[in-house]
Amino acid sequence: MIILGIDPGTAKTGYAFLQTSKGVGPTSRPKIIACGVVTTGKDAEMHRRLNYIHIQLGSLCKKYKPDLMVVERLFFNTNTKTAMSVGQARGIALLSGAEYDIDVFEYTALQAKFVLTGYGRAEKSAMQDAVQKYLGLAEKIKPDDANDAVAMALCHLAKSVIKS
Repeated sequence: MIILGIDPGTAKTGYAFLQTSKGVGPTSRPKIIACGVVTTGKDAEMHRRLNYIHIQLGSLCKKYKPDLMVVERLFFNTNTKTAMSVGQARGIALLSGAEYDIDVFEYTALQAKFVLTGYGRAEKSAMQDAVQKYLGLAEKIKPDDANDAVAMALCHLAKSVIKS
C-alpha cells in the first residue's frame, strides 16, 4: 500500500509517499518512496499559489498512485491569517484526494506528536528524531515540512495498527 502524507501550507506544502508491507520487524518497516516540499513564490497571488499546489499534488498522485492520503487537520491557531491560508492549502489537498479517488484521513499535529513521541506538544526536533527512529533512517528528514508529512502518514499507520 502507498500512503501519501500531506503537511499543508501555502508557502510550503510537505508531502511524503510511504510504501507499507504486512508483517512485523525491521524488514516490514514503511519505506519512503519520495518526500519533499511544494514551494510557492511568496509574491505570487494566492489563487496562483493554490493552483500551483494543485497541479503539483496532481502530478505526484499520477506518478506514485497512492492508496490513501493523510492530511494534517488544523487544531487551533492564534494567527487567523495563517490559519486561513493553511486551510486553503488543506482544501487543495482534499480536492486532490477527491480527484484521484483516494481515501482521505485527517489528524491534528498534536495527535501525530502524541502517537510518535508520547507527548502532544513535542518540539520539531523530537518529531524529527521520532520519525528517524521509526523508519530506521541514518539521517533526519529535511525540511521540517517533509518530515511533518512523513509523520502524518506514520500517525495513520500507528493508529490503524492500534485499531486492528
